[in-house]
Amino acid sequence: SKFARSQQGPSSRSTTSRVPHLQCLLDRAAATSMLTSCSLLAFLAAAAAWRTPGRVSSPTTTRQLVAPVRATIEKPQGASSSTERVALTDPNALSALMAREHEETLRSVRDARDSVRAEYAARIANLESEVAALRRKSVPTDEPAASPKKKPPPPMAALAPAQELTYLEYSEVPSNVITKKAPLRATVRSVERAIGPDAPGDICHVVLETKGELPYVEGQSLGVLPPGEDAKGRPHQQRLYSIASSRYGDDGAGTSVSLCVRRAVFVDPETKIEDPSKKGVCSNFLCDATPGDVVDVTGPIGKAMLLPEDEPDADVIMVATGTGVAPFRGFVRRLFAERTRYAAAFRGKAWLFLGVPTSSSILYPELWDVASARSAASADDDDAGTFELTLAVSREMTNPIDKDGSRGYVQHRLQ
Repeated sequence: SKFARSQQGPSSRSTTSRVPHLQCLLDRAAATSMLTSCSLLAFLAAAAAWRTPGRVSSPTTTRQLVAPVRATIEKPQGASSSTERVALTDPNALSALMAREHEETLRSVRDARDSVRAEYAARIANLESEVAALRRKSVPTDEPAASPKKKPPPPMAALAPAQELTYLEYSEVPSNVITKKAPLRATVRSVERAIGPDAPGDICHVVLETKGELPYVEGQSLGVLPPGEDAKGRPHQQRLYSIASSRYGDDGAGTSVSLCVRRAVFVDPETKIEDPSKKGVCSNFLCDATPGDVVDVTGPIGKAMLLPEDEPDADVIMVATGTGVAPFRGFVRRLFAERTRYAAAFRGKAWLFLGVPTSSSILYPELWDVASARSAASADDDDAGTFELTLAVSREMTNPIDKDGSRGYVQHRLQ
């Protein structure tokens, strides 16, 4: 049928519409797809002959055109040489021929199916017996199943490294050790989403391997030089990120640095569609990075917002929203998740006010739980420091000050 349509001439009427016998045969062939290769070749030859100018102009020449087709159709299997050929002008005879060919095809398919079943019968039987055995094991008995025992909470000593960390206790705060002219080529160790799957936006915890060549302390920042050039063809300027780990890194080895990065995107206020051309260059580079990627970094930078380690009695009040909690993660790790001299000497109160939009947006909840547990365990010790977490979940809490049903933010919790 496709071939006949492709052979249409400039006239509005198709070739097959002017050759009724050919049209009949093509329709039946398309309906059953059972014509033999010889039959198909005959049809193609007939249609090609029709394209020759002046070949078909009357019913007589039409019959002459169909005659070669009739002569090339294969005889039914097993027919004798004296069997008369099927008249193509008889639709019933043609239907019977195609029905026989269709039945032969079905019979060959059934034979192939039976052959495959016989070949794999033993294997199928073995698999069915294994499935039945597994089902018998899973059938519940009359005896009630013993409830699984809950694991006891870990001892408090296990909440912090057993070994005291002393090898990165600097007498002076390191600053600008790595410059933009000679950046450190750190490698990505891991990139993980730091918030829940239904939390708005995308925040990633990025760990960079520095091999210990970037000294820093809690509260400092580092610079990241994203690859590529800006619109003016100049290399991108460095971006500063607060360090989210203690000086010993997340694993205590002192050879890594962690960042808390929010992916910056731009959503058109009118169309509400994200515009990729205006996305944050460095934040997307870091959030899309994979382990082993190279990241050029500089720093460390900053001496203003550091822990008061020379005053172990001083309280530490921390206020943050979203990724602004990054430096305070380093603070809390040093005070409650690591065995350091400052942690042993700390007798003040570490109070964190954290604002987030939803409960699933709370960053690093495991660390806050560890700090709270250690604080509760040493509640009777007057010489031990304490930790408190105050959350402001704006989309789930109301304003506790105005009491007008509006959202409650971190400033309201402070009041």
